Amino acid sequence: MTAVESRLDQYGKAVRTAVEHLLATEPRYDGLYGMLRYHLGWLESNDGGPGKQLRPAICLLVAEAVGGDWRPAVPVATAVELLHNFSLIHDDIQDGSHMRRHREALWSVWGLAQGVNAGDALLILAEQAILEATPPMDPALALGSVRRLNAACRRLCEGQYLDLLWEDQPTIELDEYLEMIAGKTAALFRCAAELGAYSVGANPALQEAFALGLAFQAADDVLGVWGPADQTGKTSDLDVANRKKTLPVVIGLSAPDSPMANRLRELFAQDRQLTPDGTAEATAVLDQLGVRPEAERLARGFRDEAIGVIEAAGLGERSEPLLEFTRAVVPEM
Repeated sequence: MTAVESRLDQYGKAVRTAVEHLLATEPRYDGLYGMLRYHLGWLESNDGGPGKQLRPAICLLVAEAVGGDWRPAVPVATAVELLHNFSLIHDDIQDGSHMRRHREALWSVWGLAQGVNAGDALLILAEQAILEATPPMDPALALGSVRRLNAACRRLCEGQYLDLLWEDQPTIELDEYLEMIAGKTAALFRCAAELGAYSVGANPALQEAFALGLAFQAADDVLGVWGPADQTGKTSDLDVANRKKTLPVVIGLSAPDSPMANRLRELFAQDRQLTPDGTAEATAVLDQLGVRPEAERLARGFRDEAIGVIEAAGLGERSEPLLEFTRAVVPEM
């Protein structure tokens, strides 16, 4: 286990302890909190594990880099992770995705109504992670943290609105795509970095590490088209089937007129989910248009931007774990 892996293991245990404290309640609600434990990957039947936990890792790595001690940031890191998982539950429902982390999605097991309610519960628990932390956070610090968390949640909802809206729009520009993921994905990464610095009383010089959020989403979009289901933990090609405007699709739809590009635009102009044959054809067209190398180039560019911001913060050796983590999140593709 590397030094960074050891840190991440410590972080994960601390966040889980904080969440378990929040889930302690009356036996009559065991079913609800059992759903949450299932989604979080904490039950023995969850072969996919607890997920990547990228956002709390960034939060605590930043806290340690700028403040020397990550422990005061555990409440805000916990809040960020719970907020992220709230969005995942609702995202699976909105996308009709039956799989999450190599197992059935929560809503697919317990139904739509319970799925929505479970997601809502995680949103409330995210705020409680800060406001009811043990030991209690300084009131002014807690209030400032909740304000930052809620601002990120609002940006997340705005980004998700655009993502859903554009499913029925024939094409979008690359700048529009970047606006969407700046809300849907990057805002919470930025919030994690900012809260990590804020919670230890440091100037949030690393808040622009939100570029890592762009890098992660771009890389995830590439996997959403070409990654095997056993790697992504989701149904293969679901994004393409749902005509989602992911990075490879945006690049493909903006290609100059040609029989292949025009066929792709024709497929995505439909007002319904693509058939399995249509999904396979759209993926093949993306390959023929040479989309993948361009999408991977953009993902690497966002990652390098995040690395540059961290290096420019002047933290010396203290930034090394954060840099190592950043390189690992979006490796060479």
